[in-house]
Amino acid sequence: MNILRNNNAFLLTGITLFCALAAGETPGVLLLSVDTLRADFLGCYGCEWDTSPNIDRLAEKSLVFENACCETPLTAPSFTAMLTSRYPRMSGVTRNGMHVADEAPLITELFREAGYYTFAVQSNWTLRARLSGLNRGFDFYEDDLDKRRWGLFNGERRAEEVTRVALEALRNRPTDKPFFAWIHYSDPHGPYQYHADFSPVRRGLRTMDPRERVRVKYASEVAYADHHIGILLKALPEGTRILFVADHGENLYEHGYLGHGRYLYQEGLHVPFMVCCPDITPGRTPLPAQTMDVGPTLLGLAGLPPAPFALGKNLAAGMPPEDRPRFMETYGGAVPKLPGAKMLLTRTSPAFQAVIRKGWKLIRPQDRPATLYYLPEDPGEQRARHGTDSAVYEELNKLLDQWNATHPHGMGTAAELREEDLEALQALGYVE
Repeated sequence: MNILRNNNAFLLTGITLFCALAAGETPGVLLLSVDTLRADFLGCYGCEWDTSPNIDRLAEKSLVFENACCETPLTAPSFTAMLTSRYPRMSGVTRNGMHVADEAPLITELFREAGYYTFAVQSNWTLRARLSGLNRGFDFYEDDLDKRRWGLFNGERRAEEVTRVALEALRNRPTDKPFFAWIHYSDPHGPYQYHADFSPVRRGLRTMDPRERVRVKYASEVAYADHHIGILLKALPEGTRILFVADHGENLYEHGYLGHGRYLYQEGLHVPFMVCCPDITPGRTPLPAQTMDVGPTLLGLAGLPPAPFALGKNLAAGMPPEDRPRFMETYGGAVPKLPGAKMLLTRTSPAFQAVIRKGWKLIRPQDRPATLYYLPEDPGEQRARHGTDSAVYEELNKLLDQWNATHPHGMGTAAELREEDLEALQALGYVE
């Protein structure tokens, strides 16, 4: 039985969710992703500001997973987890600048083997083919970012340009094949730019509290990206199957932290995740999705066989169990130095690990005792609970120990950074 929620009521349906392809039709499949996008800055996830009218309209036609989380809050490791459907540690990609192992199979290769024309439009320097290796399986991988803007090195492609390049790629694709596309927007990745024409707050910016100003700038970036995503959505061929997701969220001074990559609080882990397919009933579900489910779900949307190497679940074919444990870890990839600035760190063991199960969340640092939270009552993770819930505390610690023992580290390759890479990473705030 699948649990769907619509208008805050739970509906039980025995109908298996799937995208059955009509005879003679093979619609396109789109992985539409946004970098550094917190779920709670979208209207469809409860944001009070008007930041996302186009994404909200997509949500109305989609199955929305309300409690989706990423496996790690860094771009390249998170997308590697999506396209391998394996934990970042297993592919060896635990931080930006790590190249996925050649022997690690990618979901995109299965699309190409099935006769799809595969193309991607990238916007973040860390996803360049030479650095990430995620171009494997793509016929066309557009990662030639504009190197300089206003005389400064630019580490990302803005949303307006992403849409322009994506529309050109759609027009130029071969018409005798179905397509699989990955279109990635980098706004609202830091350093945040203020987009006055899209900002939900247009007055008092100079005099407001600096931390609130950061949130307004971030929200304006979300709204700017949403506008250009809307242009892309209107141009898609009819019947295109869409999976919308973010690689990770962003801490906006919650827990005293600005940025992403260092900690495992929900602000950095909770991401939007929705599936739009004519054969899937729109609705909402609180069941535990994770970004490792992206690859299997994309294959399911295309009606392709499941990948034998995938650990994630095909959410186009059924719901995850309510008691599903989800595991996360970070290797301390980003540390804030100035507002919006981060620097790259390298580690051979995780700085933090976490597990979420049935609303309970355990965060375990490398060098001190773990902390337990109950997210339904404490979504901001302000009240530690392990003193009064010792049985749950011990259970989740054991789950983490078992997970560590059964999921060994793979051998990713550290990409050789050129001067232009260092400049781009500096522009993105990853190095000083």
